[in-house]
Amino acid sequence: MSYLLRQGEMLLARPGDDLHVGDQVLVVGNPDDVNRAVEHLGHRSKRRLTDDRNTVDFRRYLVSNPNLVGRRLGDIDVRSRTNGQVTRVRRGDLDMLATDDIILQPGDRVLVVVPANRLSDAADFFGDSEARVAQVDALSLGLGAAMGLVLGAMLVALPGGLKFELGAAAGPLVMGMILGAVHRTGPLRWDLPHATNNVLRQLGLMIFLACVGLASGQAFLSQALTRNGLAILIVSGVALVLGGVILLAGARWMGLSAQRATGGFAGFVGQPAILGYANSLVNDERIESAYGALFALGTIVKIVLVQVIALS
Repeated sequence: MSYLLRQGEMLLARPGDDLHVGDQVLVVGNPDDVNRAVEHLGHRSKRRLTDDRNTVDFRRYLVSNPNLVGRRLGDIDVRSRTNGQVTRVRRGDLDMLATDDIILQPGDRVLVVVPANRLSDAADFFGDSEARVAQVDALSLGLGAAMGLVLGAMLVALPGGLKFELGAAAGPLVMGMILGAVHRTGPLRWDLPHATNNVLRQLGLMIFLACVGLASGQAFLSQALTRNGLAILIVSGVALVLGGVILLAGARWMGLSAQRATGGFAGFVGQPAILGYANSLVNDERIESAYGALFALGTIVKIVLVQVIALS
């Protein structure tokens, strides 16, 4: 609840407030939860409380304050600093209900309900600076890349005389997932701004696909119509279809969403072009999270299998 209208006076609803008969409140939440709240509280009001912005107002602010990035929304004292509360968090094109466990990332836009005379305080607290949020922390980026390369260079002895090494590609990938889960270490912020992340990902995808085509195009044409080439294509196609069917059936059995199943299939294939195509159809972060998890796992498994096959 954010707005509270009581006896003609507009107030900001607080967690400890007792509701009285005749109060009007604005409830923010998922549609099913809002409907249950309506049934529990009374009935829908025809009045739009947000039309009265003289005493209580709302505004979206860009999270650019480095002290807030990488921290849980429940850990920052929004109420004492702004006398308001956050109701929604917009990340890219995804609008989320503000809960205490949401971790703020650079570029997030928070919808804050505050007293009208505290709007400037809220802007100062969250930063609300396009220029500042576009800045990339070179120290964090360089340190994360260096740790990824060190992780990739580590050799792990396996039974049978095998040695496992992530390499220069998988090492930064795994380290990036670790740091992405940590979000913040003291003053170091590991999250990239959302817009910067999208640009780098799209640029990297285009360069990767172009390099693959230039490096493998001629060899593919020379082997594609040969007996060995056709055999490899058939085996690969059968394995891809069977694996995809098992993965999608497992996702359905586990009750995963279509977005997570799509991202998981792209990660299973290990082809970022499929991820790009899926993102062009549906803009949903669940696609990328499922892709990242399965792609990283698949990369590690492939590295191990390649070394086993090479020594067999």
